[in-house]
Amino acid sequence: MGRLTTVEQRVTALATAHPHREAIIFLAHDGAPTSITYRGLDRRVNHCARVLASHGVGVRHVVAIALPNGIDHVVAALAAWRLGATVLALDPRSPARETEEAADAARPALFVGTPRKEVSCPVITAAAWGDGEDAEPLPSPGVPPRSALATGGSSGRPRVILRRRSWEYAEDDLPSAHDRAMGLRLDQVQLITLPLFHGGFGAMHQALVLGHTVVLTPMFIPRLVATAIERYAVDMLRLVPTMMTLLLKPGGVVDRDLSSVVAMHHGTGPCPPEVKRAWMKLLGPERVFETYGSQEQLGFVWIRGDEWLAHPGSVGRPAPGTLVIVDQSGREAPPGTVGEVFQRPATGGRPEYLGDGPALRTWRQEYFSVGDLGLLDADGYLHLKGRVQETINVGGAKVFPAEVEGVLVEYPSVVDACVLARDHPVQGQVPYAIVVSTDPRISLPDLDRHCRQRLSAHKVPVDYEVRDSLPRSDAGKLRRPAIRPDT
Repeated sequence: MGRLTTVEQRVTALATAHPHREAIIFLAHDGAPTSITYRGLDRRVNHCARVLASHGVGVRHVVAIALPNGIDHVVAALAAWRLGATVLALDPRSPARETEEAADAARPALFVGTPRKEVSCPVITAAAWGDGEDAEPLPSPGVPPRSALATGGSSGRPRVILRRRSWEYAEDDLPSAHDRAMGLRLDQVQLITLPLFHGGFGAMHQALVLGHTVVLTPMFIPRLVATAIERYAVDMLRLVPTMMTLLLKPGGVVDRDLSSVVAMHHGTGPCPPEVKRAWMKLLGPERVFETYGSQEQLGFVWIRGDEWLAHPGSVGRPAPGTLVIVDQSGREAPPGTVGEVFQRPATGGRPEYLGDGPALRTWRQEYFSVGDLGLLDADGYLHLKGRVQETINVGGAKVFPAEVEGVLVEYPSVVDACVLARDHPVQGQVPYAIVVSTDPRISLPDLDRHCRQRLSAHKVPVDYEVRDSLPRSDAGKLRRPAIRPDT
């Protein structure tokens, strides 16, 4: 490996080599753009870093950033890294309890965002640095940039995960062979609609390393996605399945010019097969990529659309890292058998957390599980089946909610679904379905027949409920603990 460079050093290098290239174009809700060049970004980061330093931020301190999507968020993160600090991205709209628990775990030296009474450290807003610029570079802090992310809102108490890899890259390997295989190139235009406190964070800073012009939206707004792709000739974008579904509806992307798109990445949850096929028809299978991983970065699994057509329902094969499926007896399961997914990071070692982390299940001391269930087919492709704690035990037979939910959203008017366990005096548990439909007069008997034609009897929901929406995070994850069946 050649000389390493950091994300913020790359911004400085690009500011010198391409001073007038737009680094970020931020689109307001009405589509009005605000942009900043690489030179402008570099200088604003210098100024912001000096402001953060004046508040005591230094090497290995944690800086919590709870700002909405926007240029200020990026400036604050890069500025913290120029001081050798660790960046913790937080949801600016998270409940007080979640913010307090994340802050207790990470113990930030500075909180950047709207003042909140549950935060005990000093707090500043983006107004502290504003539009100020400073051309004078800062001395290198001598430590690689690190970041952390608070997650777990969909499953319980938040955990603060320290990103396994630092934000360093080999200068002579940009983009890497892995990135190139997934459609990434230097100098592309990338659209980011994901939240910067979650999936958008990694996408944003990887894009800056590659010299991309990033088109950033305040949140997912379907009409802005379609407009941005056409207006800026977007090369690549990242979506979650709910976004993909909504963009296929009127006012989305179906009748728009998508010829510039060379890669669309999606992940964070199962994608309905008909939605995935529709996107492959729009873009071509070789331009659609699905990814699977955890915030702990235990490994990375991915698949391209043409591979998926040969292995429908798969999320791919691991690269980098390795994985095994382990059965209930603790043995490696044979192909085609459902078990718990254990992954071994390519670099080895255990996941790291700020504060207390969960006691992850291990297998042979070097494989770790976050609780997902799946199977490997004969060619080594992973097929996910749900999560251990979500499994419904129907008279001793296991039902995986993700499988039933996938069948439910295949019904023409169903756009979202959640399957929960309901107690039963004889069976112990039975599946219960909650759906979101575009048809206010949806026929539940027809929906039940649809399920019975596609599922074994014990997997068919005993009852169905229609709601206007289901609670999902900005990253598209279903917040199951917040959902209760209408009993």
